[in-house]
Amino acid sequence: MLREALRSIAAATPAGVEVLVVDSGSRTDETRRVAREASVAYVRSDVPGLSIARNLGLAHAERPLVLFTDDDCVAVPGWVDGVLAHFADERVGAVTGRMLDHTLVADAAPGRVERLTGVLRGIDAGHGAFMTFRRELMLGLGGFDEVLGAGRRFAGAEDLDAFCRVLAAGYAIVSDTTATVHHNFTRQDDDHIALYRGYGLGAGAMADKWIRSRPLTGLAMAGLLIGRAALGAVRWPDPRERSARLALLKAIPQGIGAAARVPRRGALFVDADRPAPIAPAGADDAVPEDERPRLTRTERS
Repeated sequence: MLREALRSIAAATPAGVEVLVVDSGSRTDETRRVAREASVAYVRSDVPGLSIARNLGLAHAERPLVLFTDDDCVAVPGWVDGVLAHFADERVGAVTGRMLDHTLVADAAPGRVERLTGVLRGIDAGHGAFMTFRRELMLGLGGFDEVLGAGRRFAGAEDLDAFCRVLAAGYAIVSDTTATVHHNFTRQDDDHIALYRGYGLGAGAMADKWIRSRPLTGLAMAGLLIGRAALGAVRWPDPRERSARLALLKAIPQGIGAAARVPRRGALFVDADRPAPIAPAGADDAVPEDERPRLTRTERS
């Protein structure tokens, strides 16, 4: 999937845009080789986790705006141009686009542009598959919460959490659904249910942080998340999708309860249970784990 994603980015992105592939603890050399074939920069973390990978991307990016997408997404011509234009307004801290299932593109409603303010609008702001931030702003906010997101127990909502913190800092977010990426959705059956359960645990953990720091905002956030999940579980016509939505609904309060035991420093959880490092392919097993480099960057070949 990464090879297809990089081809689409090369075809749809203006010249001069830096492309950086972040390898989140893969066990083979394939990601590095695909990045080299595409002549893009590559950075690796031995420690897996989506938010950890996103923060490495922020740290190693060399431009003032950083756009995130996923390896299972295909860029559409024009996807960057409109997004970047919104940053002419210095009060805009982030811009999101739309992720469309590749099988539903023909039936998609026309896109629109909406300016969002207020912490709770962060849960409506968009999706991690297509989001752009002011780099210095995100670094100043501490980056993505590394306890949230795929690869962690609270396996979702790191994107929504970042949106809410950008809004809490006084910036606006522009949701521009005229800019799109196409998503090659591959999760089926139990994997699909597990994905939504992870989303729910992450969303609940995010709400817990706000309950502890701003109780009224946090309780309102939890109510919105649970209410919307309940509505989706009731209204969804496909039984398989309904099962996933029920898993999401059940997991949100579970995430709130479990996250209440996780220490917090400011707006971020304290990552006291970090994943074990995964040695890169070809690493010398005789080298002690604590002496292996955790980060490597390979420039374009």
